[in-house]
Amino acid sequence: TRLEAKRLKLAHDTVPAADLVGDVVEAHKSMAAAAGLELRVEVPRSLPGIAGDRDRLLQVFENLIGNALKFTAKGGRIQVLLERVNSQVTLSVSDNGEGIAAEFLPYVFERFRQADQTTTRAFGGLGLGLSIVKHLVELHGGSVQVKSEGKGKGASFIVELPLRLQRH
Repeated sequence: TRLEAKRLKLAHDTVPAADLVGDVVEAHKSMAAAAGLELRVEVPRSLPGIAGDRDRLLQVFENLIGNALKFTAKGGRIQVLLERVNSQVTLSVSDNGEGIAAEFLPYVFERFRQADQTTTRAFGGLGLGLSIVKHLVELHGGSVQVKSEGKGKGASFIVELPLRLQRH
């Protein structure tokens, strides 16, 4: 509700994105192993910090990585890549899981929208997570997009966030 009303206050710190993503991945390693999933990670520790609110960015990363785990079947693969691209840090979370039908792609980030409610019922959820991700990323001056070749062909979520400008 606070997001929609534009009343959410963000802290303005320099956040080490590599550490945050590393923490989220570390927290999910045992879950991935228990589910029989391969979790590949490329997170260079040398990335500069990004401007933002640590807790809200953690929420974004948790949601995207958690969703990849939720929607990838046993034996599947999840790739988490964090890199600097020009004046931004880009996080991509890709999987070879359930994928997203082309007709649903335009609605992925809408509140209460779920492509297949039978899957989300098994794991819980109201269809708010990706909407929150989009709002939080945009509040940080970034963008998020989704790509999928269709059902059964996996999905990729790409978040772009601005770097904190260093002034000397």
